[in-house]
Amino acid sequence: MESKPNESNILIKKQTMIRKNEQDIKEVYKISKKPLGSGAYGVVSLCKHKMTGQERAVKQVSKKKIKNMDRFKQEITILQTLDHPNVLKLYEYFEDSKNVYLITEICKGGELFDRIIA
Repeated sequence: MESKPNESNILIKKQTMIRKNEQDIKEVYKISKKPLGSGAYGVVSLCKHKMTGQERAVKQVSKKKIKNMDRFKQEITILQTLDHPNVLKLYEYFEDSKNVYLITEICKGGELFDRIIA
């Protein structure tokens, strides 16, 4: 006998909503040419979702700089499960032959390191 879904047995997990997008990132987002910032692993730029107009940040990480791809993907999995106001929100991610692109919320207010020094 097959059970029917109801409110008590339907479970929606955050990690099922945040996924790897198989499309070309340039088909989905318009990426600003001017970076918001850069670090040891990549460059962060403003991007705009072409269908919704939502502004987000995109961190482009070169695969050449990723020493352990399994560990990097594990960190993405962890971000997929977290939902806290003090943790950067990951919306989706893309991958091509050269880079991984993390689409996140935009964090305003400057560099954390600068605030720590101050």
